[in-house]
Amino acid sequence: MLTIGSGNATCTLYPELGGSLGGWTVAGQNMLRAADAAAVASGNPLNMSSFPLVPYSNRIGYGRFEWDGQTIELTKNFFPEPHAIHGIGWHCPWTITDHSPNAVTMLLSHAGDDRWPWPFAATQQLKIDDYDLTLVLRVHNLADQPRPLAFGYHPYFDAAAATLEFSADIVWMTGSDGLPTTPLVPESEFDFRNAGSVEGRDIDHCYAGVSGTARVCWADRPLALEVSSSPQMGAAVVYIPKNGNAFCFEPVPHINDALNLAGHMPAMPIVAVGGSFETVITMTTTPK
Repeated sequence: MLTIGSGNATCTLYPELGGSLGGWTVAGQNMLRAADAAAVASGNPLNMSSFPLVPYSNRIGYGRFEWDGQTIELTKNFFPEPHAIHGIGWHCPWTITDHSPNAVTMLLSHAGDDRWPWPFAATQQLKIDDYDLTLVLRVHNLADQPRPLAFGYHPYFDAAAATLEFSADIVWMTGSDGLPTTPLVPESEFDFRNAGSVEGRDIDHCYAGVSGTARVCWADRPLALEVSSSPQMGAAVVYIPKNGNAFCFEPVPHINDALNLAGHMPAMPIVAVGGSFETVITMTTTPK
């Protein structure tokens, strides 16, 4: 475990547990779901405060897609689901390359295997100040051809007494297999243009045309949270399990199963040889 801090804010990190965070507090208030000792002992990033999504976000249907005339088969990594999910970064130890009292940089190098066939290098730079947590996420294409590469993020927030507000043009309905089927204008329980309680909803859907700043508030806490990201993060995954104690608003650069949904935007980024995909996500605390 590493701890970084600034003023009355602290953040704990677990590089070997998928480059995940274990908590972020400001003035004693949890801004992310805190990982307790049992969560850390489980070794499962799904029990942590947040984790990285690299080299893709969410699901690749049945672990299969077509690329350059070839069928690419990926290891299914989320039993019992039949898909490849969340990339590989959350299942890998990350290496610390730089560390200061209020910042840390972590590196993941991937040579290519049956989880993802092409080599890449990814870095997470996390910096904390009194009120903000800033993440600079980069993934570099080390292959000898342009390849699909992306980097998103998967934070958890406490659900009790929470509201969520953000704007999006499209929400993708899903089938029984969890894959997107139909793009619709968000309405009813899927519409968060006005702040709405997360309690009682049952959502695991991708939104497209996401713009502006998302806002999370808790009725019983003094601080709210605003989430903003670079313009290329034009999508978000919202995960609100019914009767769960936490929910997710995940800034991501492409829709779910994008490699199998040609023509729908935002598409999976394609990174040139030696190039990189980079994004910045800022989480800012504000008084309600």
